[in-house]
Amino acid sequence: MVDVSHHQGDIDWGKVSAGRVAGAFIKATEGATFVDPLFVVNAAAAAKAGLRIGFYHYAHPERNGAKEEAAHFVETIGERKADFPHVLDVEGEASKLGALTTWCSTWLKEVERLTGRPAMIYTGASFADTYLGKSLGKWPLWIAHYGVDRPAGNEVWKQWSVFQYTAKGRVGGIQGNADVNAMEKAFFDRYAGGTASVPNPAANGDVTIVANDKPVPNGRAFDGHAYLPLRQLGEALNVPVEWRAEEAAPYLGGKPVDSYLVVGGKTYVSLQTAAALLGGTASWDADAKTAYLNVKG
Repeated sequence: MVDVSHHQGDIDWGKVSAGRVAGAFIKATEGATFVDPLFVVNAAAAAKAGLRIGFYHYAHPERNGAKEEAAHFVETIGERKADFPHVLDVEGEASKLGALTTWCSTWLKEVERLTGRPAMIYTGASFADTYLGKSLGKWPLWIAHYGVDRPAGNEVWKQWSVFQYTAKGRVGGIQGNADVNAMEKAFFDRYAGGTASVPNPAANGDVTIVANDKPVPNGRAFDGHAYLPLRQLGEALNVPVEWRAEEAAPYLGGKPVDSYLVVGGKTYVSLQTAAALLGGTASWDADAKTAYLNVKG
């Protein structure tokens, strides 16, 4: 895995892909107004080269409000497809904000609400241990720690999902030094495996959803993605569903639901997220206009 911005200059993404790089995190925005000059080019070229991609935002909590920066990021990425969760990059001058944990939580929740996609945090090992609070532990961690085989631990996260182990890597297609990362296989498979590229309905509205041959009532399409009402999904598959007030998050089959929407008093989970959580597969039949979720018992 690599992560890039305009600082890497023009990238030959074909060579990056040929070098067996599986994916890339691409800088989209910074603060409340800045857009990376090469974001559009990098996002399109990396995807065309066959890499799995994600987008990140460099935060300036010491200058701006969380929702302001979240809106800027979401507006910039638009309808572009991201395989991995959207990333909040928090480091440096962000430490000046006393309520940094609350700021980060607000940004993450707002981006998830606006996009219907999961989010995660990038930060340094020392920064995480010094400035970030335990309430952020429900989001995946992308940790930076150079010159070590394993990043230092902290009190917030029990494990990391992505480990940036050097800023001086050499990658074919990228001139000069490159940030190089290791991603946990389970994390990669969850977001960029068989369920990550499932075609979905093209418009908002009602959609027919079938889970293990049982219709799930009140299926909806939001922004081109199929969603199931969490409670009805649990009933159809006989899987426990609960809301943990202390975390302000729903659980499906004992696992936290990273991405969800609340519409009309109902909690909806995306078809891809449900498949990933339950170890199943998702598919879309365009002719029948029906989404299918298959989970082995």
